Amino acid sequence: MANADTPFGFKPVSMLDGSPYNGGGMECTILAADGTATFIGDAVKLSGAASADGTKPSVVQAAAGDEIFGVVVSFKANPTNLENQYRLASTDRDCLVVPALDALFEIQEDSDGGALAATDVGGTFGIIVGAGDTATGISGMELDSSDTVGTEVQILGLAARPDNEVGVNANWIVRINTSSLRGDGTGV
Repeated sequence: MANADTPFGFKPVSMLDGSPYNGGGMECTILAADGTATFIGDAVKLSGAASADGTKPSVVQAAAGDEIFGVVVSFKANPTNLENQYRLASTDRDCLVVPALDALFEIQEDSDGGALAATDVGGTFGIIVGAGDTATGISGMELDSSDTVGTEVQILGLAARPDNEVGVNANWIVRINTSSLRGDGTGV
């Protein structure tokens, strides 16, 4: 059976210590100064700013090569447009972010450089920022199967499901390898 080509960005599945992901996260904000639309499942990095009252760190969509702070799992409801499931470019919007340090995520590979193999488990790869879906609010980020020098994610195994197999567009369990929370003291 062929794997479906349905990118969804990063989806938290469990914690590194084996405990289940409980749906929690950290409240963050994305400021209107950021001109990039942001979607559920997007990896984000700290922007070096905060909400107007200083209580929430500001984040922006991460790109290949960035240190990743976490992954957006939801947005605060927009009372003027309740159907809007993503953050429009150049608008203020609060979001819930799962910090990357101790979480494991599922992500689809892009397979542009050929499909990954079971022998790639343990290796590090980059990410690709794809266009998110404005109807569903879901990210288009994928694991870059051809970026073997990238270090953003480390593959820990194939997502164990009957509808997923090693091959084109497989879904993998990864940890964020370049977390800005690792404590090297560089900051933003």
